Amino acid sequence: MAELVRSPKQLGVALRRFRRASNLTQTDLAKRAGVRQGTVSQVENGLETVKLSTVMDLLRALDLEAVIQPRTKGSHSDIEDIF
Repeated sequence: MAELVRSPKQLGVALRRFRRASNLTQTDLAKRAGVRQGTVSQVENGLETVKLSTVMDLLRALDLEAVIQPRTKGSHSDIEDIF
């Protein structure tokens, strides 16, 4: 299941979703990633000052990877189609 992430908050929500789907507590994930439970909480809450290496450790611990691709852009007509 892919997740579209464009902000620290969205990243936190996605990581929380994957953590819960793996039946892990924040403490479990923290131990796997080698970070504190509070750090997991900060990332899941979208704290913007978390180190990139910490995010990568969490991704690794959840057996996830980041994929970089061009940002998708919708047109005004796409928005009108929604309504």
